Amino acid sequence: MNRQANIAICPFSFPASLPLGPAIIKAFAEAHSDFQVSCIDLNAEWYNTFVDSTLAGKSFVQFTPQAAADFARAARMFREGGGSFWNEAEYQKLSRFFESIIRKAENLFLDGFERVCARGEFVPPIKAYAEHAARKLIANDPSVVGFSLMFREQYMPSVLIAYYVKALKPDVKIVFGGGYTSACHPSILFANPFIDFVVFNEGEGGFHSLLEALVAGRTCFDGIANLIWRDSQAGEGWTRNPKSPSVDFKTQPYPDFSDYRLEAYFTPEPVFPIMSSKGCAWDKCTFCTHHRSYSGAHRAAATDRVVGEIEHMVNTYGVKRFAFVDEMISPGRFRRISEDLIAKDIDITWYALAKPDLIYTEEILEVMHRGGCRYLLWGVESAHQRIIDLMDKGTTPEGVGEVLARSTRAGIHNHLFIIVGFPSETAEEFMETMEFLYDHRDNVHRILACGFSLDNGSIIFKEPERFGISRIWDVSNVATVSVKYDVKQGVGCFDTEKHALFWKNNFFDHFEAFRGDLGLFRNHALLHYTYSERIRPMGERRIPHPRSLKAPAFQAGPAVKPERKVLTK
Repeated sequence: MNRQANIAICPFSFPASLPLGPAIIKAFAEAHSDFQVSCIDLNAEWYNTFVDSTLAGKSFVQFTPQAAADFARAARMFREGGGSFWNEAEYQKLSRFFESIIRKAENLFLDGFERVCARGEFVPPIKAYAEHAARKLIANDPSVVGFSLMFREQYMPSVLIAYYVKALKPDVKIVFGGGYTSACHPSILFANPFIDFVVFNEGEGGFHSLLEALVAGRTCFDGIANLIWRDSQAGEGWTRNPKSPSVDFKTQPYPDFSDYRLEAYFTPEPVFPIMSSKGCAWDKCTFCTHHRSYSGAHRAAATDRVVGEIEHMVNTYGVKRFAFVDEMISPGRFRRISEDLIAKDIDITWYALAKPDLIYTEEILEVMHRGGCRYLLWGVESAHQRIIDLMDKGTTPEGVGEVLARSTRAGIHNHLFIIVGFPSETAEEFMETMEFLYDHRDNVHRILACGFSLDNGSIIFKEPERFGISRIWDVSNVATVSVKYDVKQGVGCFDTEKHALFWKNNFFDHFEAFRGDLGLFRNHALLHYTYSERIRPMGERRIPHPRSLKAPAFQAGPAVKPERKVLTK
């Protein structure tokens, strides 16, 4: 067999940053074998094709002349920057309009993929796109084609494109992997006869070892960590090998982003992802399932390796903006990384996720700012102690408030994650969180709020009674990560997003200077904070007191008829 493997990133995930996982796998496989691995970002291609065809008047979107002009300005702003990117009023208007059009296009195509994959309908545009993508993936005659899935929205496009890859090149081996794949039950994936292997958890070692096994002509794949493979001798038709942290940072080369076109990502200046550790140093939050993406305990790269990777990216790609994608980095580790960046005079800016502990001293935060930190995404979630304890966050409202104040004084902006509708949370408990945000509004610069999602595999899923969940619905679709449930008190599962949307529109958005989707445009915030002197603000923020708002009432109890099948009683 030849030594060419491709890794595809399929729609739909808005391409605001470069995909990290495939770049890590490519670098490792090429460093430890004679395989050539190409990362093919079909996702970025789809969004750019849609935008370009819309600008040329050749897409399904019909605009008034003014809307067409606004879309063109928005696309230019996202790709090139310009005055609109720094003008708060213009950015707010154009980013929201651009996002609304993008979401409509995504939803239309996702519906088409569902009609084809789930209902077996013939939808010519979807078939044509999937076949086009498949031909691109086999153009360099690979022996292996991998599909990297991080989000649910990528599942059906990946499945259909993989089907056409196999139809056009029957001898190719199809491998699925990525965070979303790790959450799927193997029976769902292997129901598709064209999928040969699944790499779960960390993919570097598993994918590399699989390539070597295929070259050797093996038909039994025992011993390859983090691999699920078709096995005719197994009762279910597949075998899951043990998971293992088969790669450490000492043997892992720097990610290879050379296959990506930097101009394909919707940001006027690229922001590179960097992962300095695997797993979570805290690893206790009861709602979290991010452990699925990793194998084993928390592991962190040496500080000099982290700074060396940053320096390599600066010298190789000319990039100066970075996003740490670690689940959590400790204050002491942040300090050491920042001190090394300062000592080596590496002029960059960056942001990261963090847990708001009081061990973030004024001195540590000041060093972090001098080392390039411009904002932190704090996992606050709630400001009511009973709920914090149920989440096992290990924080207090008073401590969180002090950390936010220290961060602001150091020149670091604070973005807060808040969970709306946590099981058993009462209206008054939730209101205390809203009052906390209002009282600390001078130290809160953006809020990302989402409705609570009960994820299969979390501690809450395993111990529902402890969290006031009266029943979990039958998980008949085992590919579904989030599951439905009933609560004894608080917000039911069908109402969490309604509550989150109300508070976003009427309260949370008022904290933001540049209003836009925090997840979609997270890298833009780093640029705004990096070049703060360019900003043309709209004026002072006007944040209403939360008790002045007519919020929807908390309603518990079953949302549908109670005779449905359940997992817990």
